[in-house]
Amino acid sequence: MKNKLKIVMVFVALFGVMTLVSCGNAGKNESKEKENVVLSEKGKLLNSVSWKLDPNATLKGTTDVIEDTTKIIANIELKDDVKAIADFLSETVVFGIDQSDPTKLSYSRTIGEGFLSTSVLGFWEFNDNETAIIMREWDDKAGKEREPVTYDIVELSAEKLVLQKKGDASPNIYFPK
Repeated sequence: MKNKLKIVMVFVALFGVMTLVSCGNAGKNESKEKENVVLSEKGKLLNSVSWKLDPNATLKGTTDVIEDTTKIIANIELKDDVKAIADFLSETVVFGIDQSDPTKLSYSRTIGEGFLSTSVLGFWEFNDNETAIIMREWDDKAGKEREPVTYDIVELSAEKLVLQKKGDASPNIYFPK
């Protein structure tokens, strides 16, 4: 089992080194006349903590969707070393007000932990009725934002964040880190 763990760790290290992505100074403060962002209660709650994806809860959400649609019961749970690896590789998302431009909301999505992690940065906003988050990842190579991705907010509380990507059947379940 230790050999498998070593192989996975080497793979993670190579993956992290090969996929390092960072965000440049998007927009270059082109809109100094804009007002600073004022967050609603929902926005403050979203920004209040770092959100860590829970692989077991997300897996359970996926198997629940499968059971609801196909009536096939799949009680899958990650345990021991597999759970430890999944926890290590799961993403952490931090939402906030952009430090270089307080008129924008930014986020950081980090996969992995420590020096083996890889991060992407981008901008986010709520839709008009704050039932979804629209995220725009920064593409450093192209020098612009990628196409926006919309996530429905299924649940948002101080203890739990559940996001479901538009078009996906299964939710991503996060807990405060």
